[in-house]
Amino acid sequence: MKNIKYMMLVVCILSVWGCKPEEFGPIGAEENILKELQGTWGLTKVTQKDEDAATKGFPYKELDITSVYAYKDLVIAFQGDAAGTPTAFTITPGNSPKISDFNTGTWMVDNAKAPTTITLKNGTVTSDLTLGSYAELKSGKFYLKKVKKFNGKAIVSYTYQFTKK
Repeated sequence: MKNIKYMMLVVCILSVWGCKPEEFGPIGAEENILKELQGTWGLTKVTQKDEDAATKGFPYKELDITSVYAYKDLVIAFQGDAAGTPTAFTITPGNSPKISDFNTGTWMVDNAKAPTTITLKNGTVTSDLTLGSYAELKSGKFYLKKVKKFNGKAIVSYTYQFTKK
């Protein structure tokens, strides 16, 4: 019995002594997401989601409405300075429905290193769009989401897929 106690004590001491913090090397170069967002983007797909149906678990929640309207006419251009800081934007809607209340102005993000919201601004009027996963930015795609609310409750949302031109 004493041998088991001593063996357990030795195992515990070796376990604690063996635990050391490891130094991890750099994961990779830091990416400038804002610089990758800059440029001209064409709308390629629009998905409409019934938020109320989604919360209630109804079977039909989403619908691809790209071909219902002339959404593919819409082009958005984000400009910025050499450091990647957002400056101006231009939306050319063509015959597509509006995704914002205005077509020109300035744009900004909530966090320069890991943005989640893009705010379009024209004078004192703003329009917030949620930025989807920017993992596909390198392959020339990104997603914006616009949520329409009534009395503070999300009713319908639109997810816009853009491809770099």
